[in-house]
Amino acid sequence: MIPASFLAALGQLGDPRFRWVLIQGVGLTLLLLFGAYFVVFQGVRWLMPDCFGLPWVGEVCFVEALLSWGSVVLMLILSVFLMVPVASAFTGIFLDDVADAVEERHYSHLPPAPHIALSDNLRESLSFLGVIVLANIAALVLYFTPLAPFVFYGLNGFLLGREYFRMIAVRRLG
Repeated sequence: MIPASFLAALGQLGDPRFRWVLIQGVGLTLLLLFGAYFVVFQGVRWLMPDCFGLPWVGEVCFVEALLSWGSVVLMLILSVFLMVPVASAFTGIFLDDVADAVEERHYSHLPPAPHIALSDNLRESLSFLGVIVLANIAALVLYFTPLAPFVFYGLNGFLLGREYFRMIAVRRLG
């Protein structure tokens, strides 16, 4: 059943409604992450002076540049962990479009489901983002073991599946 559903989902990736949600989710995620990069980079540059004097050392002028570029490296590492939850939260906002496409193609015998208000979708997506970020913080210790890829994909896959199931259930059952 799961392989058949997976293949059905892959077969529907060409649907324009799927592509549009994917483009919106990835685009908004990249926009948010690059915005965060910019804010952190500029914040570090603003907080750190160009040069400062240390007793017995003299003028030190490279710390600001080192911290600025170090913050970019830190944000790149954090984005590896944040890309999935943030993209999922943005994609969850546009879930109705994907659900309509799937129901139209695979469940045409069902009556149309009522659409959920954007404010409710936004609240659900932000709630889900909080759950997935907290779960990943809790699992952070396990990310430094050889099992890290399995823990990361297992945890996030479980949470994504559970949350999207819940979102569709709310859409169908109210």
